[in-house]
Amino acid sequence: MIKSIFKTLVLASCVALAGGAIAATPTGASSVSSEQQGMHQWQVLGGKLILINGTYQDILVYKRSLTFYFESKPGEEWMHAPIIDGDKRNALTWFSISQGEQTVADAAVVAHVNNVELVIAETKPRVVAPISVTWYRFTEAGDNETDGPAYFFKKTSSTTYPANAKLTVDQVLQKEVAAKMKK
Repeated sequence: MIKSIFKTLVLASCVALAGGAIAATPTGASSVSSEQQGMHQWQVLGGKLILINGTYQDILVYKRSLTFYFESKPGEEWMHAPIIDGDKRNALTWFSISQGEQTVADAAVVAHVNNVELVIAETKPRVVAPISVTWYRFTEAGDNETDGPAYFFKKTSSTTYPANAKLTVDQVLQKEVAAKMKK
């Protein structure tokens, strides 16, 4: 009898831990890189932001993808949450880019208690070039964005690391995420 109670408690604990890991709301800052495959979720803007990280691979191409959805109420439809970069550019799925061994573009998500941000670092392939970094914040459309999506990632800032810094996209991304996590 003690064995069966123990097994039940262990099973219940495992289920509770697994459920908590999936639906956890960050108490501080947390981050998710493009390499962390699977589904990630955050409670934000009165609903649930969902990130699906995937990988595409064939004999010529390997790239990671980030697709965001928003569920405004439990059981409601998942709405795509695009990344909007200016008036004409938006993406429902963002893809990392590599040329041989060089990462040309990569991204990470930084979640705080009240907001979720996306950072993208990118450069030019096969040359020593500046690395541009762009930050986006998950937001709800207001009166100024009535013709677009209801929820989206809006560009909040961009900066450039000079080519003479001799940094990689991965190094810049790690540096940017670490700085944002401290705030």
